[in-house]
Amino acid sequence: MVAFAINQKPTDMIRFYLTLPAILLSLHPAATSAQEWSRFRGKDGSGVGRMTHLPAEFTKAAYDWAIKLEGVGHSSPVLWGNQLFLTVNRESGKDRRIESYDSNTGKQLWSWSETLEEHNLHKHNNFASSTPVVTAEAVFAVWGSGNKTEAVALDHDGKLLWRRDWPAFSSDHGFGASPVVSNATLILHTDSVENRVSQVIGLDLKTGETLWEVERKTVGEDEKHLTAYNTPTTIQIDGQEMVVVLQTNDGWKALDPATGEVIWSHEGDYTMRSVGSIASGDGMLFATFGSGGNGKQATALKPTSSGAPEILYELGIADGLGYVPTPLIHDGLLYLWGDGGVLTCRDAETGAEVYRERIGGNFFSSPVIVDGKIICGSRDGEFISVKLGPKFEILGRSRLDSGMNATPAIANNRLYLRTDTHLICIKGE
Repeated sequence: MVAFAINQKPTDMIRFYLTLPAILLSLHPAATSAQEWSRFRGKDGSGVGRMTHLPAEFTKAAYDWAIKLEGVGHSSPVLWGNQLFLTVNRESGKDRRIESYDSNTGKQLWSWSETLEEHNLHKHNNFASSTPVVTAEAVFAVWGSGNKTEAVALDHDGKLLWRRDWPAFSSDHGFGASPVVSNATLILHTDSVENRVSQVIGLDLKTGETLWEVERKTVGEDEKHLTAYNTPTTIQIDGQEMVVVLQTNDGWKALDPATGEVIWSHEGDYTMRSVGSIASGDGMLFATFGSGGNGKQATALKPTSSGAPEILYELGIADGLGYVPTPLIHDGLLYLWGDGGVLTCRDAETGAEVYRERIGGNFFSSPVIVDGKIICGSRDGEFISVKLGPKFEILGRSRLDSGMNATPAIANNRLYLRTDTHLICIKGE
């Protein structure tokens, strides 16, 4: 609220009314939109952004700016205010960086680097695949290096604040999960193939100290250890904030971000790997499991603030599931963008199919929703816009300079695309 003083001098009152529009603007939700894409898939991981007049189809002439990146990576851009952050791996594989750019101009502000210890990777993975998370004070990255998992924190000027590592925590296909922040806690999960241990860890944002650890169930020595590559999601149920994590052997857990206390859990009967992240929206959760480029298992849950969640439905390999791309839930509909270029729309509450249509292409990027469109970039370098809602319509196909594996970011009425070679900005009207 704006407080009015009764006994104001005339000059003071004039000064107040002149500054009142700026005060009211600062209170308007749009003025805080700069922080809307601070983690993988934006606010709460929902994948829904705010932007006006995004062209459904575009050429390079529509770029506000585009810069060539000196290295590779599948991580997505994140933003705080007018500052953009990105992780990049030098193509030689020996150097990994966190870079910062002016989001309005594309000018690089700084680059922080460290020597990378190489480790085993899936043929489609790389050493900069995890998206950082940013707050008003710092940017945080979590990744694998050698046989350990590392977490680093830098301030907005690129100065190292703290570093942590967990020896012998490395997976069989490299690293993929991105960290999230909730209730002043940095939350990450990591797995050890060697020690057959899986943990969710909460760290103090300022110091990196461990606040809590939750060990997840792992399989016996004669069974395959299935690392989770998904990113947690944050939800609020009855005013209670919780972080939801997922792993094949242990199923779902909703955790209190301040203490790590388990609020509810659902074990499920999963045999496949969890790669695509958890979709949230409309008070529900949905996630897929799969292998070999196909989603083969999926569960939709209605979470509660305490007690077991309601199982809404389960889907299988014949139901149009994706494996790597994360689904979307919006306005009562569930969108499944398949790795092989098939888009399936279902009723989010019941799972009933609304449509299933072939788009074409191959996809690792996750789709996002903005300006009445579902948008996603293919590994072949095609950027596709589809009409949001129950009626399928391709609105546009645009050709990018190279393939796209990273998920789009949206902030400040701009769309940010990371291709295999460039960082691109398209400005809305």
